[in-house]
Amino acid sequence: MTTRPPPIDKETRKRFRGYSGARPDVMRLISAPPRRVLDVGCGAGMTAALITEKYPGAVVIGIEPDIALANLARARMSAVIDGRVDDPSVQAQLKQDGSFDLIICADVLEHLAEPAEVLMRMTAMLTEGGHLITSIPNIRHVSTFVSLGLLGTWPARSRGIHDRTHLRFFARGDILALGRSAGLRLVRERRNLRLIEAAAWSTIPARLFDFWPFRAFLTFQYLHLWARMRDGDDHPA
Repeated sequence: MTTRPPPIDKETRKRFRGYSGARPDVMRLISAPPRRVLDVGCGAGMTAALITEKYPGAVVIGIEPDIALANLARARMSAVIDGRVDDPSVQAQLKQDGSFDLIICADVLEHLAEPAEVLMRMTAMLTEGGHLITSIPNIRHVSTFVSLGLLGTWPARSRGIHDRTHLRFFARGDILALGRSAGLRLVRERRNLRLIEAAAWSTIPARLFDFWPFRAFLTFQYLHLWARMRDGDDHPA
């Protein structure tokens, strides 16, 4: 019988806020039992715990730049690489780890100076028939227009769409172009909704307006399931 890792205490959860939590929304995009998983920006390993619980044979390797979170993740993952995915030493270590049939980049790419380059490297590490999942905040959300149009200032927050540590910003069209540039084709799309960016409860009222022309402005995050381009697909520019 597999021993469950110890739960993360409330104080630690509060310290890391959303970065220590599991991502059931990501889990809903997994279309087949994975064997080898790479979780980029794995946080405290809570999503990895969901994966191994549902798919007991899966080997999950994580990458995490925050040492405290990486130490928490080690209780839930097969291995954790300390560092950023765009660090050459981390990339060299990944080459030694071989290929993966599932790679997760959940709210990571917007923190990178060159997300297209990193995503292309991730695509090259996919097995034949493998999948890659991205979760990226939507800068077209209504909160951006409220801050710029009504308040006359760029919103800068500790987390969310306008996280101060974000280096890149994406609307849906930018995300699709990013995937194509990395040699990926879109398989499935999901969206997380919020009427108010900082209020998770506002998902419920946002659903009432989840139709054109409001849909793009109420989408908080876009989640995409990708696969490698096949012969005959549109190739990246």
